[in-house]
Amino acid sequence: MKSDIDKNIPMFRELSPELAKIAKAELNENPKQTPEDVRILKEWILKQTHLKARTDDQWLVAILRGCKFSLERVKAKLDLYYTLRTTAPEVTMCLKPTEPNFLAFLRLGTCVILPKSKTGLHPRVILIRVGRYNPEEDSIANVMCILYYLVQILVMEDDTASVLGTKIVVDYEGCTLNHLIEANPSLLRKITAVSQDSLPLRLKGSHHLNVPSGIEVIFKLVSTFLNEKAKQRLKIHKSPEELFEHIPKDVIPIEYGGDGGTVAEIIEYWAGKIIEYKSWMEDEENFGTDESRRLGKAAFSDELGDQVNVTLLFTAAQYVSSINKVSVKVKMTVRPLSTTLQEKAKKEINENPRRVESDVLALKTWLRQEPHLHAVNPSDQWLVAFLRGSKFSLERCKEKLDMYYTLRAIVPEFFSNRDPLSSRIQGILKLGAFLPLRNCKDTDSSRICILRIGVFNPTEYNLSDLIKVAFMITEIMMLEDDNFTVSGEEVIIDMRNVGVNVLSQWTPALAKKVITCFEKALPVRLKSNHILNTPTGFEAAYTILKAFLGEKLKKRIRVLNQNYEALYKEIPKRVLPEEYGGEGENIQELTDYWVAKVESYRDWFLREDTERSDETKRPDKPKTTSSLFGVEGSFRQLEVD
Repeated sequence: MKSDIDKNIPMFRELSPELAKIAKAELNENPKQTPEDVRILKEWILKQTHLKARTDDQWLVAILRGCKFSLERVKAKLDLYYTLRTTAPEVTMCLKPTEPNFLAFLRLGTCVILPKSKTGLHPRVILIRVGRYNPEEDSIANVMCILYYLVQILVMEDDTASVLGTKIVVDYEGCTLNHLIEANPSLLRKITAVSQDSLPLRLKGSHHLNVPSGIEVIFKLVSTFLNEKAKQRLKIHKSPEELFEHIPKDVIPIEYGGDGGTVAEIIEYWAGKIIEYKSWMEDEENFGTDESRRLGKAAFSDELGDQVNVTLLFTAAQYVSSINKVSVKVKMTVRPLSTTLQEKAKKEINENPRRVESDVLALKTWLRQEPHLHAVNPSDQWLVAFLRGSKFSLERCKEKLDMYYTLRAIVPEFFSNRDPLSSRIQGILKLGAFLPLRNCKDTDSSRICILRIGVFNPTEYNLSDLIKVAFMITEIMMLEDDNFTVSGEEVIIDMRNVGVNVLSQWTPALAKKVITCFEKALPVRLKSNHILNTPTGFEAAYTILKAFLGEKLKKRIRVLNQNYEALYKEIPKRVLPEEYGGEGENIQELTDYWVAKVESYRDWFLREDTERSDETKRPDKPKTTSSLFGVEGSFRQLEVD
């Protein structure tokens, strides 16, 4: 845990002479420098506002060894290790060592660490038996979760593992098609991030036994997430005897022709260790990251995994299916909702957790069948946001998706040139023109956003620039913010310092495009709109706005001007910024947070720039600016679903 740094010399085991020699040669370990490295890491951890990490000396030394004593690599690994607690809980937290189901799954024998060799210094060996669990009831993520916690004990107790690393033996006996294709690219990437990138151990080799027919396609998928060194160390064996060329016989269990004891005995040894480390594991539940307090780019992007190799996954599933002449089902995963939000989602937007997977798959199938949308390859989480915004009506969802990607193509002023590092985007971001607040009224409440129209100079920027940035932030909330996608948003529009030069940019044509985006494309549920500090000339702009709104949205707009007390009745002071009479973060703190957040999505925005409709390939009549928005200045009212 974070605490005042111990002024005493760090306490960790001294290596044996043989291991010390290897550590110096291979890991750059300098015993005289190690205490100082540990101290520097502790100080660094304390300064990370988003990070709550373990600071035991032996633990930090293990991570130093896993990174060959590069302090910058250690910081990155520590950050990733604890970030995955928050961003990949389906892998790192799906089983808790303090609960009975952890020991029950451990005793299935899906994952154990084999005994240390008595014949010399060798990497420790991890045995994974894929076919030992029922994929209808459990997941490969459970196996990784077992490994995640066993490794903690291993590096705390065994210097051999932290210096020499590990080898993995994967036995596919009993493995079925359901085992092979249950994990989608997002889950595979998270598993790889946990095992390859975050654990404080060096992988010295992976060995695969009893490999079923068709597995080479799955290996191809997994290898896309592996580094080159790991790819080179992957070996497939025809018999257990071939293992003896790479692993000492006294380590290998009796069931595999070795002398290392039975698998059952090894399982019980580790079950005892989990019980012995109960207080350690209880502490583990308190560690992780608060991503809302992070400054800068996230250590792990949940989104990337969903975008990578989706086509390859389907190909792999179909290929294995054709070999074995059975049908397979590709499993989807999305971020689980909290209990309170799940109840609200069920009640208000018809969300049924058992149907989400099939609905997402139905949308992906539909997208592949639409010739004008072939460039579109959305993630599961993105599609779930659209489903929630459509109250899980598949037809309404398809309409919104079609319109959204169409608008990306024909409204470039909103959806093109969205590099967060461009001077124009940076300028708007740093003004804090659109700021979602980081605290909600309650755990299941809507997200509150402040739109500050008067902060930009109309001679330097256009109103469409502000709208573009607001939409960029909205899309990030669609990916990250469950309160936003389930409960909707409440918007405070602050018109302080808005002059005629700004109001004159609010033309009927611009208003129509904005309202079309909100009503017909973006999966946004606007719950209320509070307009503050209205300027002279506001009524004319308001009239233009109302001309395109349906009755439902008109009723949700409240013009408060300077009646802040009326605002406080709807939105409590404890969540509002101090500039609005509240007790929450101030505007500059919110601005800094959203600048860093949008910058962290740079790769995503650049990649998304090509994902739009190709109207030349639309089966029906192509949609154009004229067909959607008519003659400029038209006041034809848009409908609200």
